[in-house]
Amino acid sequence: MKNSSVNLEFVEKLANDLTVKDIMTNDVITLRPDNKLKNAKEIMRLRKISGIPIINSDRHLKGIISIDDIIRGLEENRLEDNLSNLMSTELITIKHDISVIEALRKFKKHKYGRLPVIDENDVLMGIITPGDITRKLLEEVEKASKEENFFFVNDSIDEEERDNLQIEIEIEGGDFSNSGEASSRIKEVLQQVGVPSTAIRKAAIVTYEAEMNVVIHARRGIILAKITPEEIKIIVEDEGPGIENVDLAMEPGYSTASEHVRELGFGAGMGLTNIERWADDLEIESKVDKGTRLEITIYL
Repeated sequence: MKNSSVNLEFVEKLANDLTVKDIMTNDVITLRPDNKLKNAKEIMRLRKISGIPIINSDRHLKGIISIDDIIRGLEENRLEDNLSNLMSTELITIKHDISVIEALRKFKKHKYGRLPVIDENDVLMGIITPGDITRKLLEEVEKASKEENFFFVNDSIDEEERDNLQIEIEIEGGDFSNSGEASSRIKEVLQQVGVPSTAIRKAAIVTYEAEMNVVIHARRGIILAKITPEEIKIIVEDEGPGIENVDLAMEPGYSTASEHVRELGFGAGMGLTNIERWADDLEIESKVDKGTRLEITIYL
């Protein structure tokens, strides 16, 4: 296999050059402080969102109404109250002109799934999520990958290692701040040993989905990737609740993720579906209250 890897200098420069404004979602549902709590509750139910920014007539951000605020209002029978009486006003926001690197640091520090974007005058400009950042970076990398100098030769892995590589990574359940690191590490190694890009893409997708299943559902887990000239074998074992009905779990949209996980933007019920779609072979073993084992094969 040819030994090449992605030009990481390009990716690092991209993450520093891109700003929040380049990535954020501009079309944001908002409400005013004098709107009623019942209106916010209905909008959040219909649009399946977990929070709404509250702005004044000049679009200055005054607060956020969240699911927790809705629940409190229901418990206290305050659906007719103005949002100004129940909205959260101690806000974590992000400025539109900071770099993606700074934005990622802020997400990691505060562990929120989305942040309102404001300008220097506290005017609401949009909303940004970690997923928005990932999608934009991948989009830019895919464009740049068509250039001849985007990949470079890397001889740090000798021939014998390349023909029989093993990577083992431990995953902690609930660790959303580091989620995706295992799949990124495996993808980087595959690029270094010259695995075809189609197989790398398959491996990256199935590893990420399997990794997120561990983070969302299990206490801990291990991902073992075995790379030979013939195939990539990815084995994922976790300690968790197990899967009671594997056939049902394979259905698109089926999820047992908590409301909190869904608020963070995860747990859409497509994990196993995506793994099955991109794997050349998939075996699942699961025991209730013990855990789950996935064996995924991608042929080269």
